[in-house]
Order: sequence, then C-alpha cells, then structure tokens
Amino acid sequence: MKKKLLFVIDSLAIGGAEKSLVSLLSNLNSSTFEVDLMVFKSGGELESYVPNYVNILPQLEYFAFLNGEPVLLWKKIFFSYYRWKASINLRLNNFRRNALHSEQVIYKSAGNILLTDLKKEYDVAIAYSQGLPTYIVANKIIAGKKLAWINTDYANTLYNKDIDYISYKKIDKIIAVSENTKKSILKIRREYINKVEVVMDILDPEIIYSMANEKPSEEFSNVNIKILSVGRLESVKSYDRAIKVAEMLKNSSCNFKWYVIGEGSERRKLQEMIDTFGLNDYFILMGKKINPYKYMNCCDIYVQTSIKEGFGLTVSEAKILKKPIVCTNFPTAKEIITHKVDGLIVEQNIENIYEGIMKLINDTELNKSIINQLNNTVPYNSKSEIEKIYQIIHKEV
Repeated sequence: MKKKLLFVIDSLAIGGAEKSLVSLLSNLNSSTFEVDLMVFKSGGELESYVPNYVNILPQLEYFAFLNGEPVLLWKKIFFSYYRWKASINLRLNNFRRNALHSEQVIYKSAGNILLTDLKKEYDVAIAYSQGLPTYIVANKIIAGKKLAWINTDYANTLYNKDIDYISYKKIDKIIAVSENTKKSILKIRREYINKVEVVMDILDPEIIYSMANEKPSEEFSNVNIKILSVGRLESVKSYDRAIKVAEMLKNSSCNFKWYVIGEGSERRKLQEMIDTFGLNDYFILMGKKINPYKYMNCCDIYVQTSIKEGFGLTVSEAKILKKPIVCTNFPTAKEIITHKVDGLIVEQNIENIYEGIMKLINDTELNKSIINQLNNTVPYNSKSEIEKIYQIIHKEV
C-alpha cells in the first residue's frame, strides 16, 4: 500500500525552498507514495512544474479569502474579524521590545480557525519551511510522523524560539539544509540534537540543463561582460553592496552589465540607488523570471552578495551550469565553493567583492582554471539526499 504524504509550503512562487520542493516531487517514486500538496497562496510561478501525480489541495478557506477569492457572506464576516485581528497585532508587534516573527503573530492571531476543513490522515506530514507550514503540520495535521524543514540560519531569525518549541517538540524530525543550519538550530536548544538531520536542498541537474537551453530575451544584451545575481530583493541578499560595487566597476571603465533576477520589498530602495549612482545602463533589476537558468547559462560571471544563506541553492545551480562564481563568505559558502578551485569566496565588503569580480575578468588563467575544474566535476546531484529522505520517511518513529 502506498504511503500517504502531505507536503505543506507557503507558496510556489520562485524561491529556493520552492524550487527544492518541486525538484523533490519530480524525483520521488510515485509508485510508492500518494502525495498531497498544501499551498497557502496559490498561483505561484512554479505550480506548473509540479508533477501530475501530486494532488494539489484546494486552498484553505481563510487563505483563499485573504487572496481575494469569494466566500460565503457569513464566512466573509468571520474571516474579516481574524484578518483585522492579525493586522492590528502585526502593527502592535512593531512596537514590541522583543518583536515576534510576523508568521508567529499571524498564527497566534488566526491559528485557531485554520484547517478545520481538512480531516484526512497521513502517514507522513512534511512542513517544507519554518513558520506557518511548521505550525500547521505540528498542531493541525493528523499524521503518523511529522517532519519540518529549516532552510535558514535559524538562530539569527526573529522567530521567538520558546514559542517555536511548542510546535517543534511535536515534530519527529527537523531537517536542516546544511551543516551550518544544523549548528544554528542546536545553538538554540540541545534538546533537538536527536531530532535534527541534514538533507541538503534538492536539485535536479537535468531540469536545469533543459531549461537552460531556452534562449534569453533581448533584454539580456550582448555586452562584453554579463554579470548575474539571482535572489529575492531583500536586505539579506545585500544588493545595496552590489550596486556600490557596480559603481566601482563603472568608474574603472569596465564594459559590463549586471543583471538581477528576483523581486522583493527592497525594489524601490534599490532602484533609487541605481538612479542616484547613474547606473541604469549598468545595473538592471529584471524582476521575477520563471526560468532564470536561460539567463544564468549566458552570463560570464555569477555573483552572490548575501549576508547569509540557509544553503546557497543558486550558487549550486550556477556551478551546475559551469559558471565562474564570486561568492561572499556567508556561513555555508565553504560547503559549496572551494576558494580559487571552483569559484572565489570573498569577504563581506564592497572592496573585496569588487576585487573578486575584477580578478575573474583580468586573470584569464584563473578564469580558465575554474571553468576547467567545473567542467571536470560531476555536478551536484541530489540522489543521495533523496535516499536520506526515503530513509527518514520509512523509519519507524
């Protein structure tokens, strides 16, 4: 008999956890598992990549209401009250000395009305990210085993760890996407030591290769040096530093264009910086792209300026496509890149990022050596990671 699995995630908009989940679903043995997928916000760009054997559940009614879908009048009134309550509590949270993560505020405000419409029992329920998916799996789902993914530097998040403990003590296994993530989790509570397993983010090189073969649009110009970064426009990605580096490259008469694929809350701030520095022809915010790989495949240098990463999925994707990489020294960088062998790891400041990029531009022998190393390296493959997931799923609690 097939095991019944439930995966829970906020959305399937373009992002690291979302791409990892779609890759995992594409590689699971569909003859062994019956898979349901719960997505809080439907319509994400990656939904079309979910394999056909996966049953995407209807949106929970409360989330459907939040996303503007019609509901019965009495439910609209009922849900409006909880939306109002959550909105007020989120505003009050801004004035707390020890502010909670917004997802904790939302769950505390409206958690008691979530999931009253799902009665199915599962063999294994899997929260594919921290926050609301974990709270739902821990407290609202009936399952023989419960797993929760953590794909961030957990110790340095705004999550109140005591509040989270109420949910995590109901989780059978916590999945960390890197050794650094595991250390970060155990820094908070040693009680988790027998719960935490490391399973790196799931990547499917074949999917990346097939998508990379598409031609990029004309906006990805024929300039001499094409630099690319991929990631949400959020402060943790440190694109403000990237813009200052681009100004330095411009002042050194470098013939380049730096493209950024992604969307986020910092777009306006970043565009204002681009305008101020006169970089509109040099630093281009391209927005979301369903297929970033066709752009990655055509770039000359891939640059990651992040302050921190749970794993560093896009760096691994750039390695699969054999691109020279300049990567800041965030905590998991050394798990992905070997400095001066298959990329460059630089310190977290604009001078070192600039020097790393210029080194790849000017030192042709180093550039060739890195590309040669990438060409002779078996690309990161998640088969061993998927085997770990099978073992965790099948092991008795």
